[in-house]
Amino acid sequence: MIVSYLKYRRKAQGKYHLHSPLVFSLYEEVLEKPQAELDANLKAFINNNPLIFKDDDLVMIVQGIHRNKNNEAYWDKLRNDAKVRLSIDCWSYGLAFVMERIEKEHYILKI
Repeated sequence: MIVSYLKYRRKAQGKYHLHSPLVFSLYEEVLEKPQAELDANLKAFINNNPLIFKDDDLVMIVQGIHRNKNNEAYWDKLRNDAKVRLSIDCWSYGLAFVMERIEKEHYILKI
C-alpha cells in the first residue's frame, strides 16, 4: 500500500493543473468540500449542471480503490472499461462517469 500511495502522490495533480473545465468545477464544488458531504455535493453539482449531465449518465463512487490489490485491479478494470469516459482517482475513493458524449480521460487528483 505504501508503494501505491507513493505512485499516487507522484502522479497526482492539484486543481490548477487541470485542463478540463468540468473536472476543475467538480474539484472546486465537490471534492474540496468535506468528504462526509461528497454524495450530497455531487448530486447537487450534477443537478445544477443540466447542460453537461443528461438523464442517461451514470456516476459511480467507488470506495477504497487502493485498499488492496483486488480493489486496485477492480478500479483499473472499471476505469479502462469503454463505457467509462471520465474517471477520477482521489486515493481513498474514485469517481467513474459513464457519459458517452465526452472524450475518455483519467485524472489522479490531490485532495
